[in-house]
Amino acid sequence: MRTALAAVAMLVAGLGVAQSPAQAQQGPERGQNATDVRSTWQLQRAAYTREVWIGFESRDASGDALLAALKAGTTEQTSVATISRASNASGAPFRAEEQASLDAVSGRETLATTLSKLDLVNHDGTRTSAGRQARVVLVGVHESSATVLRVAGRSQADGLLLIDPPVWDLPQVEDGARPIGVDVLLHPRSDAEFTREEAELRRRLGPWGKSARVLRGPNAFADLNQRLAYAYHELRGYWLDFPSREGESPLEGWLRERKDRSVIHVGELHGNPGAHRLQLEVLREMIRQGGPLALSTEQFERDVQPVLDRYLKGEISEEQFLKDSRPWPNYADYRPLIELCKEKKIPVIAGNIPRRLASRVHKEGPAVVEQFTDEEKAWSARKLVAEKGAYRDKFMKLMGGAGDHNERLEGMFAAQCIKDDTMAESIADWMAANPKGRVLHINGAFHSESGLGVPEKLAVLSPGIKQSILTCMERGNDIPGAAADETFATVPASRR
Repeated sequence: MRTALAAVAMLVAGLGVAQSPAQAQQGPERGQNATDVRSTWQLQRAAYTREVWIGFESRDASGDALLAALKAGTTEQTSVATISRASNASGAPFRAEEQASLDAVSGRETLATTLSKLDLVNHDGTRTSAGRQARVVLVGVHESSATVLRVAGRSQADGLLLIDPPVWDLPQVEDGARPIGVDVLLHPRSDAEFTREEAELRRRLGPWGKSARVLRGPNAFADLNQRLAYAYHELRGYWLDFPSREGESPLEGWLRERKDRSVIHVGELHGNPGAHRLQLEVLREMIRQGGPLALSTEQFERDVQPVLDRYLKGEISEEQFLKDSRPWPNYADYRPLIELCKEKKIPVIAGNIPRRLASRVHKEGPAVVEQFTDEEKAWSARKLVAEKGAYRDKFMKLMGGAGDHNERLEGMFAAQCIKDDTMAESIADWMAANPKGRVLHINGAFHSESGLGVPEKLAVLSPGIKQSILTCMERGNDIPGAAADETFATVPASRR
């Protein structure tokens, strides 16, 4: 247990260092809503807001202390804010019997103001374009968890984090409440007491209870900073079991031992915050290691390479880039990678085949590749390989295939293969033009897991190339058979 607490303490220290320049150089912005009920807010902006975590002050966590804990416990893509408890015009608190309802009314108003200050909502309460790319998480500490529950249903919140809530005093969430993901950190207790409180918590959360993730922390936390850092890491972090030297992280140690690898594959779980955080840290460390480097992606397709190149050179705006490049719906998760490459002048390889062409292979079969126009052939692999073997067996098992005679699944497998072929060929072509360079390739985990898919095809195209694979797996899942140079990183499990 002492080891666990030490790890939390190291996490707090490490995350505190990772502030963006905007956070490090500017103090918090402050303001207040003063109608019949007064409530104050303060916020600390991130240079790029992927999330905003907004804490509600409690008796045990003042606004200043809560803001400091949120800053220290999250990452540089998280804007943080706090909202104070309601008070009257003189600043005095209300009577206990009034406080709960007034906290909720004041909290909703002040939350709207805070999100507006961050340019995440319009005057009518709808999300701005930036707001649609950001997750809003409300954080309740102890008794302010009840306020968060009262505020959440009529707010722009996407998620809630409740830290040590007074379970038996929480309000009941009514059926029909709009969907919100809830995470809870309960203070460690006996197994029986934890079981009772978890059951009661899920009951009081009503429609939100079934998918709630209830965390049980170590035996003790030194302070609020450790609680928040622990919760953030459990929900947004990753775990890599690799021996490292003093002063370096397991990931730094893993990459140090693979500095001679020409290609590093990171197999993600699409949309998983821990997986996207891992990708960004891999890219940063490979940049730090030096030498020619490129980022290769499944998420951009070959025909948009000119658009991507123009954006990286600063020739077009981000708005124009996103309009013309068909980004994935969760592009906000990949934006930090692209922006870092733009800043460091690192080429990005749009490695995938256009979806419309892969769809034709799925529907019409492998032979349709010969019917592609010359331009379309330049956007796809020069050769489609969809053979029997371990990869096909794995794909068919995943899809519930019934054998060789399921034409629909055979078409799906061919489409899967031409994606892999195109990504592998894109990497091989860049490596041929840059023999001393290295590539970080990102794709969904199935495309590279167990050394199959892209790594297997790349080994055929570029014999002797040195590759390593880092595959993301959800906590609690069985780890499949690993390839010769494959390591598994554990990321938070999805909601039920």
